[in-house]
Amino acid sequence: MDPVQLGNFELFPAERQLLRDGSAVELGGRAFDLLCVLAEQPGRLVTKAVLLERVWPKLVVDENNLPAQVASLRRVLGAGAIRTVPGHGYRLELPVLAHGADVPAQAPPVAVPTSTVPGQRPLPAVLPWPGRLAPLVGREQELQALRASLANASLLTLVGVPGVGKTRLAQELLALAAGEGVTVAWVALQPLASAAQLPAAIALALGLPPPDGREAAAALGRALAGQPLLMVLDCAEHLGSALAGPIASLLQQAPQLRLLVTSQAPLGVVGEQVHRLQALAVPAAGDTSDLAGKHAAVSLFVQRASAGAQGFELTPANAALVSEICRRLDGNPLALELAAARLPSLGAAALLERLDDRFRLLRQSGQASDPRHEALLAAFDWSYALLTAPEQRVFNRLGAFAGSFALPVAARAVADEAIDAAEAVDLIGRLVDRSLVTALPTDPPRYQLAETARYYALARLRAADEEQRAMHGMAESLLVRLDLAWQEYWSLDEAIWLNRYQPELDNLRTASQWAATHDGPLAVALYGSAWPLLAESDLHEEAHAGFSAVAAHLVDTLAPTRVGRFWEAVASLESTRQWDRARYAAELAASHHERCGDARSRYYALLLLAWNARGDEPAAQAAWQAACVLEDPSWPARLLAFGDLTGSVLASDAGRLAEAREACARAVRHALATSERQALAATVCMVELDIASGDLPAALQLVRPLAQGLKVSGRRETRFDLLSLGLCALLLAGELEEARSYAAELHDLALRLDRSRLHEVLDAMACLACGSGRHEAAARIVAVADRSRAAHGALHRRPVAQRMRATVAERLDSELGAGWRAKAELDSARLDEPAACALALGLAS
Repeated sequence: MDPVQLGNFELFPAERQLLRDGSAVELGGRAFDLLCVLAEQPGRLVTKAVLLERVWPKLVVDENNLPAQVASLRRVLGAGAIRTVPGHGYRLELPVLAHGADVPAQAPPVAVPTSTVPGQRPLPAVLPWPGRLAPLVGREQELQALRASLANASLLTLVGVPGVGKTRLAQELLALAAGEGVTVAWVALQPLASAAQLPAAIALALGLPPPDGREAAAALGRALAGQPLLMVLDCAEHLGSALAGPIASLLQQAPQLRLLVTSQAPLGVVGEQVHRLQALAVPAAGDTSDLAGKHAAVSLFVQRASAGAQGFELTPANAALVSEICRRLDGNPLALELAAARLPSLGAAALLERLDDRFRLLRQSGQASDPRHEALLAAFDWSYALLTAPEQRVFNRLGAFAGSFALPVAARAVADEAIDAAEAVDLIGRLVDRSLVTALPTDPPRYQLAETARYYALARLRAADEEQRAMHGMAESLLVRLDLAWQEYWSLDEAIWLNRYQPELDNLRTASQWAATHDGPLAVALYGSAWPLLAESDLHEEAHAGFSAVAAHLVDTLAPTRVGRFWEAVASLESTRQWDRARYAAELAASHHERCGDARSRYYALLLLAWNARGDEPAAQAAWQAACVLEDPSWPARLLAFGDLTGSVLASDAGRLAEAREACARAVRHALATSERQALAATVCMVELDIASGDLPAALQLVRPLAQGLKVSGRRETRFDLLSLGLCALLLAGELEEARSYAAELHDLALRLDRSRLHEVLDAMACLACGSGRHEAAARIVAVADRSRAAHGALHRRPVAQRMRATVAERLDSELGAGWRAKAELDSARLDEPAACALALGLAS
């Protein structure tokens, strides 16, 4: 740089001297270098990044060093010699002349026009903006929708969770627009400390000198008037609604300006269009590799993984692992890209195993160009820091919910002495606006934290030692909802009830597991009120597995209503599976309900007792008669239908088939009022009565169409019952091939979903083996049937099962002789229920 005149000063860079009136001025080395850089571009903004690079080359220093050096220069040159452009850098205000000349060394900067004038110089068609680093995957529909919106809107805000790809999609939109000859500009807002710095940031991006004073936004607007321009304002979430005023003013004065803003929340500007960017689509569990590969999340993961691990591709062998990785990462593009980068070193299986510690796992190595995206944790840290303290507390506590949640349940769970439920609703709404909580498109409305966001919230809870408090709040709030679900179960339409309460299953599992370890009374209460949800969701095995952990918490100090409902749950869930336990539980439930004066609940418990005491006719009849005394015709239809079904079963066992059929018809009429599943169950009882009375054609006329329909809908319990009866009817009718298909379907259903009822079909399986001439195999199956029924406390056989057993025994007596039973018991010692079914089907020997 040649010597220059700076106002009253002379600057000699080569000699490293600054003179005033011919006398040397003392100046530090860094301050001198800083002055030289500023003097190269007098009147123009020099950014902090440029100054740091030029004054401290090859050194990593904090930008806070700049103000100290600028202050030392101002003490020498004068307070107004150097102007600070907040958030961006500095500019030299002194006139600069070539040394010894009478003309400026450089032309003065072009001032921002104060009005639109004819012949105004248009902006250049190409302005600096970040280029695309990799192909965009899975956003074709969003691209088209956003382009259409931008054609008709002056302000479009693209909102979404951290890492969902807002910035990347904005880059693609600008690239497409620039390719069509549109003037485009990119303004990064992340470095700005306040909305007041927006005009200067825009001016810098456009190559204009920053406007001065309070009217900076208005001056910039006048400069852009008549200029067609598409501009992206990236990362606006930390400035929020403070941007509304400057943006509204800018758009009012520059009608040809179109703004695309990326943020985690809408700005609240009148006329603003908001587009919520969702995560990439993920495959459903069980999708094949061909189906999985059609989902955008898998495509992105595979593309990025193949770039790092040469030759990686989606195959049938790894499709399930890749799909699960994509699901666990919520289809979040940033998380998927970071995970794909770890694939070469870990492999898919190890990567999936370590996702519980995803924030550490997905941290990028090296320094990223955008520090917020250095890792997934940094992106969430950035978003979290923008929340108020109450918003942070609510977000943290929502991490206790493992699944989606209803707003009232969440509000109760997160409320405390400082935040009441009404305020909690408002705070959750703010988190939805900031894209940290997702509003699901359901009716009634439900909300959810993506799994990655939930892990972050849980980590915050643990760091604050608040995890137990949050889990307790969630479990208690869920109990209130389950109590309501139990009450509505008896009278609300079944489809409506399931739609309302089935989404709570994930929360129920988490709450129950936590309570079983930390709050015994709460665990007992949850189990008691959750049984309708578990039963209607066909989760009997899951409920059976949880029984022991909860039963250990039963103590005398518990409320009798809670204890009664607990035993009611056990009896309901164990009926036909563990008959002796169900009978014992029903007796305890009836006793506790009687103590509480709850006649309706006692009635139900007595029905359960009668149902599970079959084989002990006096006990079953006593329970039935006691229930009949209590029955009130005004009770809910579902409850009365169960009473009719119980009466039908008891009458059928006693051989009173006409009475049983009449009671079954009443059950159908009652059940149709609220429960299609219960009506189907009553229809299945009709099938049983037809078989018991010997009318096999009538039974099969009902069985065949129902069996087809229940393959795609209906409760698993009902399907199992119908297939069991259909198998028996077909065997008695001599239809062996069709019977074999029913037996295979039963076997498959039990292996995939619930093995606990296989003991009920083993007599029919033995009959199937006899029909194939495999009599020794049939004998072994009979031995397993007897042993299995004893283990389940189900020695009593219903009329159809009795007929099956008698048919098999007669055939084996004829073919194998009277001693077949003892030999079969020895031969079947190591045979379990599934193996016995496989033996009947010829799948084992």
